Amino acid sequence: MVVLVSILALPIWGNGVPAVGVKKGDWIEYNIIITGPILNEARNLTSFRNEILEVNGSSFQANMTSISVNGTVLSSFWNFNLTGGEVCGWMIIPANLSVGDKFFDAAKASNITIEGQEQKIVAGESRVVTHATDPNKLYKEWDQATGVYVNSIEHTQNYTIITNATATNLWNVHSNGSLQTVSDLLIPAIVLVILTLSLIAVFKGIKSNNQYVSKLSQGKIALATIVIVVIAEISFILFFPFYSVGISFAEINLIFQTFWTALVFVSFWFRLKGNYFLHELTMLVVMCAWLVGFVAVLTMDPLSNNPVIVSSSPMRLVMNGLHAAFSIPALVFGLWLVALWRPKSTISFSTKSGRIAQLLLIFWVPSYLVGVLDFLLLHTTFFG
Repeated sequence: MVVLVSILALPIWGNGVPAVGVKKGDWIEYNIIITGPILNEARNLTSFRNEILEVNGSSFQANMTSISVNGTVLSSFWNFNLTGGEVCGWMIIPANLSVGDKFFDAAKASNITIEGQEQKIVAGESRVVTHATDPNKLYKEWDQATGVYVNSIEHTQNYTIITNATATNLWNVHSNGSLQTVSDLLIPAIVLVILTLSLIAVFKGIKSNNQYVSKLSQGKIALATIVIVVIAEISFILFFPFYSVGISFAEINLIFQTFWTALVFVSFWFRLKGNYFLHELTMLVVMCAWLVGFVAVLTMDPLSNNPVIVSSSPMRLVMNGLHAAFSIPALVFGLWLVALWRPKSTISFSTKSGRIAQLLLIFWVPSYLVGVLDFLLLHTTFFG
């Protein structure tokens, strides 16, 4: 899995050409606050809109439309060339830059280093945001996946200009409730299919062997399963460039939760057939992956650094409350179920774990359904 993810990602990472994260028709709007001496009304801007007109390789053109306090509307065309360092005051930089990465600014004839990265709510969505500074002059933040700036604080001789993104279609392109293209799902689907086929091959190999797997072998297989699943999922989360293919972390999480829920039903099918070893092996896969995913959500989601977001709206408060009410018991019963299992245990395990297995399903299914509803309500316009 680690090798596979690395091979799939290498074509994206190995390309030295600056990545353009915008396309024709993309737009973003900002509000502006200017503090200092009173400006001429025609220059005292209150908001502006940046719309991408044409994209040709690493070059593109944008229409900048601004509105002043007296209602005057001004429009101008700005030309960008990321390869040549024409970033127009760091308005749009190469996409997918991380801390320590650099981009070239032709106006300064120097490279600018990305200094920090965090998760923030920008124009209504959770985004990975990077930032850099020109000491005592400029502080700027960009949406990592697109390279478009979302916040800036600029100091001139007499003025301070603060700009914040307020609305955009850049990260609402999937607002119809589905991914933008089939290709968006290609790499995650390949990884999941290979993992599924690998698990099926292992299970069939075990099942086709008429001799019982020894107690020692069962323990080794279970331990190896835990190690492989944890390493594979951590590698996927850390190294798979899902932002590059237009997939948000919420969409990735939904895909994986669907896969793990399907595997839970496969696991209980093994249980009904009396194959408790494969039942527990599949549950080990699910629980290890779910724990890693749960930690990843806490780490990569804005809830980890801004707990107020959990109750930022009545709908978000209700959805997060319902999700926690079902997910936490499901996690507890799942861990309890795998903890009860011992290599080669059959009848005793079946007796001890029967009620726990029932409770696991009772909480797991609503947890998944609430998660899907949460995604549709908070990340799409499926319900309007």
